[in-house]
Amino acid sequence: MQLRNKDPYFSNGKILSSVSTKPSDVALDAFEIFSDVNALDSHIFSGIQGVERDVIGWFGRILKNSEISGYITTGGTEANITALWAAKKIYPKRNEIIVPKSAHYSIQKAADLMGLKIRWAGIDNRFRADPNDIKKKINGNTLAVVATAGTSALGVIDPVEEINEFCEDTFFHVDAAFGGFMIPFLKGYPTIDFTLKNLDSITIDPHKMGISLIPAGSVLFRDNSYLKRLELCPPYLSFRTYTLSGSRSGGSIASVWAAIKYYGIGGYRKIAEDCIKNTKFLCNELGEIKGVSLITEPELNIVGIKVSGPDRAYRALKRRGWKISLDSDTNSLRIVVMPHVTERVIREFVSDLGDIVSRGLQKNSRILRKSFS
Repeated sequence: MQLRNKDPYFSNGKILSSVSTKPSDVALDAFEIFSDVNALDSHIFSGIQGVERDVIGWFGRILKNSEISGYITTGGTEANITALWAAKKIYPKRNEIIVPKSAHYSIQKAADLMGLKIRWAGIDNRFRADPNDIKKKINGNTLAVVATAGTSALGVIDPVEEINEFCEDTFFHVDAAFGGFMIPFLKGYPTIDFTLKNLDSITIDPHKMGISLIPAGSVLFRDNSYLKRLELCPPYLSFRTYTLSGSRSGGSIASVWAAIKYYGIGGYRKIAEDCIKNTKFLCNELGEIKGVSLITEPELNIVGIKVSGPDRAYRALKRRGWKISLDSDTNSLRIVVMPHVTERVIREFVSDLGDIVSRGLQKNSRILRKSFS
């Protein structure tokens, strides 16, 4: 406990840049029960396979695909790498991937590991992928197109439906690691599911908005043919395996199962709606501070805040105990409104930020007066 106390707890509310939150008690209990289970050893622990199939089937229901296949990964990075690994199996002679500049850095890892060339696609003034630029870049050597449903920096949703239309002869992957437990449960949001005819795979992380334990991501394919291409048969084992990681925690799989059974679609809808409500509250409160604005209107529960002297504001907030991040691309303060970020926490944060910005403006005003005196 002494070692743990060196780091902050979600319960104090001051962790504002994490895409995870305190896992539910049911997820913790399930993890402990299955903590000694290695999902790789299916010949020993066959029961965990049924649990995982149940989880993937649940994803199939929310993603409108009864033929869905996939598995629980360690997170979005493994899931994104696995998706592009499957793409390479389908198109072995192709080596280019088209990736918006706002994509997660794990795509660069995948490209490096597999010797792929990234063709970077532009983004528009709302930081979404430019579908016209993607369309122009697709050629006979295009292995895959990657889009994001909830970018890490600003929670932006790329125009997935539009991009889907011109991916009939290339692998199409959507990284919904963050947005996957938000978008399906909210009204008026874009379609991010397998009704999109050219969509091959989706990444969704239960250890983010799924309120499960770390590590728990998922890679989800249109059907089982994708995983079949990845199968290997170790000579010392009596079964075939298709996962990128070898040993896998049965506890992580069980924690996801417990969380989705406990919350269900209605529970996740309530969580998503509450986070969006608090995000809007944060944005309204920020609008009352002189010298503060939004980088873009948030689509999900990630907010980029533009302030004068962002480095100074960032350091001052950290001194007051706030755990936030500074996005170097937009030079903005990045806030993630997770379930532990309540209205009370938001009021406290906005009060501190307002005080810091006000002090900065007063200091700049004094400097200006002095320079002209």
